[in-house]
Amino acid sequence: MYVVPRRIYAAAQEAGFVTIPALIHDMEELGKKVLEKAEGLSQAAGVKVDTVLIHGIAAEEILRKSQAGKYDMIVLGSRGRTAAKAFLLGSVSDRVSHHAKCAVLLVK
Repeated sequence: MYVVPRRIYAAAQEAGFVTIPALIHDMEELGKKVLEKAEGLSQAAGVKVDTVLIHGIAAEEILRKSQAGKYDMIVLGSRGRTAAKAFLLGSVSDRVSHHAKCAVLLVK
């Protein structure tokens, strides 16, 4: 799953840095590339995966999709932010691991 963060493009629009359609397009293209690479690696290893690109708040969307799809496990990358950054910005992996109804595997 690749979640195009709604908060980032809303903040960019308010700041007047970029046009929203261009920013959204760039983030969607990056997301598609990430998903294609992950799907290729997974298939090569014989692992079945589902991929989806959506817009929203990452932790909320991951939890919503995992509950609706009745998945056995969520695998997430962990960026390893400092405690201060994680406190100020929040942590997707932390939130998902505490609220998921299935197993969560964090990869550093």
